[in-house]
Amino acid sequence: MKKYRYTVKGMSCAACVAHVERSAAKVVGEEHRMVSLLTNSLTVTLPDDADERKIFAELRASLKAAGYDLAEQAEDRQGVERDALKRDRSRLVASIVLTLVLMYVAMAGMLGLPNPKIFANDPILFALVQLALTLPVLVLNLRFFRNGFSALIHRAPNMDSLIALGSSAALLWGFGALGMMALALRTGDTETLHRYHHNLYFESAAMILTLVSLGKMLEHRAKSRAADAALALASMMPETAVAERDGELCELPLSELKVGDIVLVREGETIPADGVVVDGFGSVDESVISGESLPVEKEIGSPVTGVCTLVSGHLQLRVTRVGEDTALSRILGLIEDAAASKAPIARIADRVSAIFVPIVLGISILSAALWLLFARDVMRAVECAISVLVISCPCALGLATPTAITVGVSRGASLGILIRSAEALERLGSVDFLLTDKTGTLTEGRPILTEIVSDTLSETDLLYLVASAERASSHPLASAIVRAAEECGIAPSEPQTYRSFGGKGISAAIDGSDLLVGTDALLAEHRIKFSALLSDALERALAQGKTAVCVAKDGRAIGVLAISDEPRGDSKEAIGVLKTMGVTPVMLTGDHETAARRIADAVGIDEHEIYARLLPEEKESMIQRYRTQGVCAMVGDGINDAPALASAEIGIAIGAGTEVAVDAADVVLTKNNLSDAVTAIALSRATMRTIKQNLFWALAYNAVCIPLAAGALYPAFGISLTPMIGSAAMSLSSLFVVTNSLRLRRTRLKFQKNKSKKEKQAMFGKTKTVTFSVEGMMCGHCKARVEQVLCELRGVSSAEANLEAKSVTVTCKSALSEETLKNAVKAAGYTVA
Repeated sequence: MKKYRYTVKGMSCAACVAHVERSAAKVVGEEHRMVSLLTNSLTVTLPDDADERKIFAELRASLKAAGYDLAEQAEDRQGVERDALKRDRSRLVASIVLTLVLMYVAMAGMLGLPNPKIFANDPILFALVQLALTLPVLVLNLRFFRNGFSALIHRAPNMDSLIALGSSAALLWGFGALGMMALALRTGDTETLHRYHHNLYFESAAMILTLVSLGKMLEHRAKSRAADAALALASMMPETAVAERDGELCELPLSELKVGDIVLVREGETIPADGVVVDGFGSVDESVISGESLPVEKEIGSPVTGVCTLVSGHLQLRVTRVGEDTALSRILGLIEDAAASKAPIARIADRVSAIFVPIVLGISILSAALWLLFARDVMRAVECAISVLVISCPCALGLATPTAITVGVSRGASLGILIRSAEALERLGSVDFLLTDKTGTLTEGRPILTEIVSDTLSETDLLYLVASAERASSHPLASAIVRAAEECGIAPSEPQTYRSFGGKGISAAIDGSDLLVGTDALLAEHRIKFSALLSDALERALAQGKTAVCVAKDGRAIGVLAISDEPRGDSKEAIGVLKTMGVTPVMLTGDHETAARRIADAVGIDEHEIYARLLPEEKESMIQRYRTQGVCAMVGDGINDAPALASAEIGIAIGAGTEVAVDAADVVLTKNNLSDAVTAIALSRATMRTIKQNLFWALAYNAVCIPLAAGALYPAFGISLTPMIGSAAMSLSSLFVVTNSLRLRRTRLKFQKNKSKKEKQAMFGKTKTVTFSVEGMMCGHCKARVEQVLCELRGVSSAEANLEAKSVTVTCKSALSEETLKNAVKAAGYTVA
């Protein structure tokens, strides 16, 4: 299936959305079309072999029959919108100037302001001047009449229909009043002449259009901020890239990059495409994709993502993805799909908007009829009818849901949380159970050496021997031991001999000694016994669900190493916050029960919510079991989690997981932190609160203002709304809904407690001072250059080079490694020690 997006012309409110949806459904069906008022777009899903041109023609014909038009989306969508906005702004400025002059002419006398005496002496000229100022405003805003009356003709009235009817009614009243004035002047009826002289309503006809246009302009700016929050990422991509072609470097447009191209990225530049580093080193700011504030070190073999920035160093990368296959394109696609899709709560607005405009037309006619019947006040009847039409615009109702959804999805993307649909965003907030895998989700996903026990050697000496023996092995446990040795500054040596015992362990000769490394069963086969100290260490490791690596040297047991997959740093806090939010965390794992309970105890999952030794199909069964008790979300990262992710009402995939898991999920966490699942739930709840506020405001606004506009309170209290006040109130209601949605961009979503000073220091790092030697500094220019490249690094507060001592002293955040500082100086052409 393929998705195609088109631009819908003439769509202005929730009623329009309903009409366009019905028209599109006639061609592609109910399930294969999405309409967005926020972006004025129609998205259809078609089979791969479908004739897209034929279906586009059918869709366009169907929409034209309903009073709308369809166009293909321009490649430079932002440019097209910018040009349209410029034209609308010019029309608005002209309308405002003409309307202000018109208002002064019409109302100066009543306000005691100076006005040409000829207007007072010649009422007909006074009326004709107002008409002359009104007509250009009507012409400048002709689109309201064109769209509004077209929708009426096609029996699909919308917001523009209400505005067009209101302004036309005021204009027609003005023409009628002008005719009555001419007749009164001819017959000498001064009373009638004076009455219509100050009740022409030409200014109302113009003011309605001008205020609505102003409101639409402000609303469009706010909508653009909501709709383009994520698309701002696309504008950050460079237009060109420096690539290697035929052995030479050349600057190419981004569209000409191909998979396999070698691209050069210099310090401070934006990475132009997804790829893998083949040469160089550097620190990359990935905050635009992952939300992570600290730069990530990249070396040969490291993957890099387009749109991220190289803050220090230099890289040569081999392009692995271009165009629509890049991570950025996939993120933008997810955001646009989610923004165009509908949340279940949006059906409330759909049901109301489907009948809203016809009801408003009925109320307008009824209010005019009642005023004529009981009060016999023609002017009051006309004023109330026009006010009802103008103030009842369903714009706010149509924007209530999509603006909040779009801002919520965009906010999630900026935090590294990708949400596929509006429905997923809504349901996420109502989760009762969060079922999570253990390995790679609650834990780091790789074995770590946690304990070394020996009764004959120091920990360092034992680690050296075992790391040397395991150096030739590719087993994950061996890698954990070698990695631990390297982190301790231990350089393992090459084993003189090496032999594997098929999953039980290995033997090797290290520095003239014979080592046996493996399970306790392997040592038992060689009739090697443990001392009391080592036996206790072995039993303790097994009781804690850890893997015990036993070591013997020259036929005698000398040590036990405990290895385990440890909990992620944020897992315990995330589980604790979930509980405070009323969400029950549940562990589903294929690991053995002892290991599962150890991790569960460490992170705070209740004993009766632990399920171990589960096969993939058994995980899916557990999902079905919990679904009978409430709304379930599943978090996982592996292939074995894909069935459970698909089965859960909300599937949440850890971003570093397999493609299968990511494709099966509704939400993707790019930073691999369980805490982001908590943030996603908080984001959903905040978004739903905003939607409910928007819907309440939109419905309550109409419930209060329509009776006021109809004059319900005028007989008793003398309170009424003029058409001008009504048009201003209508514009403000739409603006309120959009700006209320924009508050989501600033709402605090992560762990809802204030970090202590100590926690903040741990998070952001204390400052430290680093001094190292720099060879090659010969003059003041060299000194300034070294200081400059260091101070440009994020996290460096000061750098002072000393020519005599050939050294530099740097004050920076603790999180910034000394290697990063040295690499920056090396990249500037100097040698460091």
